[in-house]
Amino acid sequence: MNQKLIVFITIMVSLALLVLTAIQAYWINGAIKLREADFNRTVAEAVGDVMQRFEHQEMMLEMKKNSEYNNLMRSVDSLDYLIYQETGSYPGANRQSGFNYQRQQEWSSVFEDNQWKMVKKSDSALMTLPEADSLASTTKSKTKMPELSARAKALSEKKRFLLNQLFNDFFSTPFRPNIENRLSKGQLDTLISQSFTARGIKTDYEFGIFSEARNIMVIESNPELRNELMKEGMFFPIFSRAGHVANDFLLLYFPNQTRYLIIQMGGMLIVSAVLLLLIVVSFAIVIAAIFRQKKLSEMKNDFINNMTHELKTPISTVSLACEVLNDPDIARTDDIVNSYIDIIDQENKRLGVLVEKVLRTAILEKGQLNLKAEPLDLHAIIRDVIRKISIQVEIRDGRITSELKAEESVIYADKMHITNVINNLLDNANKYTPKRPLIHVTTENMDGGIWVRITDNGVGISKTNQKKIFEKLYRVPTGDVHDVKGFGLGLSYVKFIVEKHEGEIGVDSEPGKGSTFRVWLPLAPME
Repeated sequence: MNQKLIVFITIMVSLALLVLTAIQAYWINGAIKLREADFNRTVAEAVGDVMQRFEHQEMMLEMKKNSEYNNLMRSVDSLDYLIYQETGSYPGANRQSGFNYQRQQEWSSVFEDNQWKMVKKSDSALMTLPEADSLASTTKSKTKMPELSARAKALSEKKRFLLNQLFNDFFSTPFRPNIENRLSKGQLDTLISQSFTARGIKTDYEFGIFSEARNIMVIESNPELRNELMKEGMFFPIFSRAGHVANDFLLLYFPNQTRYLIIQMGGMLIVSAVLLLLIVVSFAIVIAAIFRQKKLSEMKNDFINNMTHELKTPISTVSLACEVLNDPDIARTDDIVNSYIDIIDQENKRLGVLVEKVLRTAILEKGQLNLKAEPLDLHAIIRDVIRKISIQVEIRDGRITSELKAEESVIYADKMHITNVINNLLDNANKYTPKRPLIHVTTENMDGGIWVRITDNGVGISKTNQKKIFEKLYRVPTGDVHDVKGFGLGLSYVKFIVEKHEGEIGVDSEPGKGSTFRVWLPLAPME
């Protein structure tokens, strides 16, 4: 797939994901605002219930005052009755009075012990006064009122005093105590809690009552949250009836309101987040797979080019040697024939090694590798590989040194593959050192195994490439110059074999300062 097409598809899908995420965020924000409005409405209804119960309590106090008023009126009526009895001004005063006292009982509700209770009250009376017509006829029949006696005058004076008191109480402006004297913090908390529970509101809250006339907070549940209560709290007027201006306000503040609303919407938000995450992860996996396939395609192309170059050289050499042997103009001495046959044999072996590398990689790819493990002396293998490869190093005016300090060097491994591991690492150290390779091999026992370190003074490897050199077909990029031959299979094979033997491999390197490859292999178990 074209690089530009992949980039275009990636950009378009990324934009689509961003738009989808924005729409999802907008929808979630709208849902939260809707839930917040519903929450505020429920709180307002709950506060309405609180106000209704508080007003009911105030009404009961008013009814108590009215009871005192009724008692005062009954006292005035009783004085009238005694005056009528004393003066005899009305006909029929000496017979049964028009006043009819009947005791009755009433049920009233009062707020006690943080709850409303029904209480039976008595001592009320109903009074039937004389009819107006009988009083008028009596007034007309008497042209002269009898002179009042001393007791009648005293009764009239008491009646005048009670009436003055009654009118003073009725027309004077009633005094209402401050709200904090009419409602306690505990009583208010109980009313709010009961109302919230009935409405299904289950979150922490703080409350207070603010007096606008006095500009002070007269009741508050937590003085430390006064600023939050004033700035972010919900205001509800107390006694805001028609014709009455509210001077006191109930304030409510919910410190965990946002978290409470999100928890209420938890199921919906989780499903939405999971779906969005699945889309993003799926898109990331698809894009990563596309780039990985593109990278593998490029690596395979490089592998084919390298393999073609590697195979072309020995084939060309063999072909040239065959032409020389078949040329009748060239003298065929035994030395010449043996020389060209030796060239053909060497190039044929070289072709076999190249083909073996490819076939070995195919076997590793399928996971069909079977190890023939046996006790081996790793020091002996290292010395044998150094002896064979030192000729190539010395030709380039370099040298290989070793410091085999491990006291225990017997491992349980496949001899051929372990030999290939040491050979590949030493060969790479030689190939990737431009001039005078200096290779140093050390061993030591540690962590129940043996560490093998191979250090060179080569070109080094950057941090970025260190993570990739053990990947199959990967070769450190060197621009358009391919002065080091290879397929990119060596280190991937080394890593596979080491891990197959339950070992580990790593590298420490800096560009221009050489590299150190570290291989750890477990020691053979004691019999």
